[in-house]
Amino acid sequence: MEITNQQLFPSLVWTTLFDDRASFNVRLLDAANRMRNSDPAGVANTNVEGWQSPNILQNLGEFEEMNRRILQVCERIGESQNFKPNLIYQHQAWVNISPPGASNKIHFHANCHFSGVYYMSLKAPECGSIFFRDPRVASRMLTYPADKQTNFTAEEVYMPPEEGRMYVFPGWLEHGVEVNRSDRDRVSIAFNVLATPQSS
Repeated sequence: MEITNQQLFPSLVWTTLFDDRASFNVRLLDAANRMRNSDPAGVANTNVEGWQSPNILQNLGEFEEMNRRILQVCERIGESQNFKPNLIYQHQAWVNISPPGASNKIHFHANCHFSGVYYMSLKAPECGSIFFRDPRVASRMLTYPADKQTNFTAEEVYMPPEEGRMYVFPGWLEHGVEVNRSDRDRVSIAFNVLATPQSS
């Protein structure tokens, strides 16, 4: 007897690794550190014991290439999911600097089609992974009696960080970041992207 499965309503996470990440990250990291030095308090959102910039990277010239890549990746993802043609992709982006002991509380991003993170500097794997919570957890009546978790039985799925890697996911997908247990800062850029029709 053959048993097959069909995936229904998958929660997709896309990823890419930039080829020029070493030189690209040097420039980004310098700009991120200048931002923190000019605004040591930063803003308080989901970061715990870490520093976060305001959501203004999309307006800053030193992040122009990063902004271009964020939109390029999201446009290609939109095309792969049959988004309508001629949409305008707009975004907000910010820097997260998470020293040893810092983390991000589980949360989601409303009113955007895509959210994402790009890693500039870290010490893996001790720096902590981003993780995603199954959006169906609240409606589960029983846990699965499995010896080893799969993407079907798991309530949370962890994705390892890597310098130069970008993860993109639906804005409604709950996510958080583990505690940084390394001896280095974990530095990333997070973003939200909205795709809207052009005005006629």
